Amino acid sequence: MRQFVDPGTGEVFYEELILRRPDEIVKVFRPAGRSAKFVKIKASQKAKRRLRKLSLAEAGFLLKIAPYASEGTNLLEGDNERGQKGIPLSVKDLARIADCSYPQARKIVKAFIEQRVLRRAEIVGRTALAINPLYSLNGKAAETSLLQLFREEITEVGEDLDSD
Repeated sequence: MRQFVDPGTGEVFYEELILRRPDEIVKVFRPAGRSAKFVKIKASQKAKRRLRKLSLAEAGFLLKIAPYASEGTNLLEGDNERGQKGIPLSVKDLARIADCSYPQARKIVKAFIEQRVLRRAEIVGRTALAINPLYSLNGKAAETSLLQLFREEITEVGEDLDSD
């Protein structure tokens, strides 16, 4: 990594090489009081097409619950503000998070299960909901257990999530 100094201001800059795929976007964030961070966001055309098929209510619901998906497994779990940390969220919890009624949340969750956006999984004797990695909003690699849970859907659309 090379370092450059602006002779006029004395500001220090660093040169970095970033390798990315054609369907990835790299954005530079400069949080106040922190060093710059580089974030990779997975934004393939296939993912965009899948998300466009959702209704506005469904897309909004997915956007609001997505931050509760645990990294790697995409299981919807509490964070101590909404539900207990590490414990699967119920449909009632998801309704509170998405700021909608319980019947509306139940209807959307049912539709998501039919559309294969969500899938129920058994985790230590509790039922949990997992977000299909094809609809995942983060660029993290999926764990094997998640890929197995959604294997049929991933194979059906012809995507290889292992190549991230």
